[in-house]
Amino acid sequence: MKPTLPFRQEHDKIYLNQINPVIRLILPFILVLPFLVIEDVYLIITILITAVIFDLILRLNIIIVLSRLKVVIPFVLLITVFIPLYIGENVIFRLNNIIIYKEGLILASIIFLRVIVALFVFLSFFSSLTYSEFIDALTKLRVPSILIGSLIIMLHYIPILAVSNKKILEAQEMRGKKTTSYWEKLKTHAYIMAKSIVMNMERSEKLYESLKMRGFSGKITFAAKKLKLSDFGVLFLFVFMIVFFIFILDLQSIYEGVVALFLH
Repeated sequence: MKPTLPFRQEHDKIYLNQINPVIRLILPFILVLPFLVIEDVYLIITILITAVIFDLILRLNIIIVLSRLKVVIPFVLLITVFIPLYIGENVIFRLNNIIIYKEGLILASIIFLRVIVALFVFLSFFSSLTYSEFIDALTKLRVPSILIGSLIIMLHYIPILAVSNKKILEAQEMRGKKTTSYWEKLKTHAYIMAKSIVMNMERSEKLYESLKMRGFSGKITFAAKKLKLSDFGVLFLFVFMIVFFIFILDLQSIYEGVVALFLH
């Protein structure tokens, strides 16, 4: 079965294996939080370039990251597509009752760019973590055990639901049903997913009861993996890099200079 979760397989070896999973879980937040707080397009582009270079140097599979990112792009578009119709004062396009405002279009573009870059960064770092490392990192960060337990069950059923949906769609196609457009496929997926979630609620309850019968108390333990000096060094490096981008470098002048260099 092809994995659908954004984690690497246990047997995949990467350069980041030597870095503690807790640090690997914290790093994307260090990169993403600044441009979610600071409205700076140049900072967003810089973080994106940094993440791409990071993936290439550490040989993370960018193709897989992009394929997973492609799945959520339609949902991000749905969030932002209506903003230019209602926000702003300066009209840049009018067709009958449809009006597109300049300010709304700029805001929608920034939100879209922020969300896509943030997802790319998180997917890149999550692809360096195994499923067990991810849960281990959450445990070490003192996330409540009840939330981790719920997350484990949810992540367990994502591949099951994906495979179930695929089989149902294949069965429908074999019986002559055809979906011609992307939106029809999306609607069919949503209908099947809703039915699958309802059907699997009873299965999840049985799973929880079986875990309790086997002594599961809600506490998850992992083999101790201490933080090393090199782990703190990586953390400090990323913090310094973000501070350097925000307070020291004049990103706007740099990008304008690069654009001017190519235009001449």
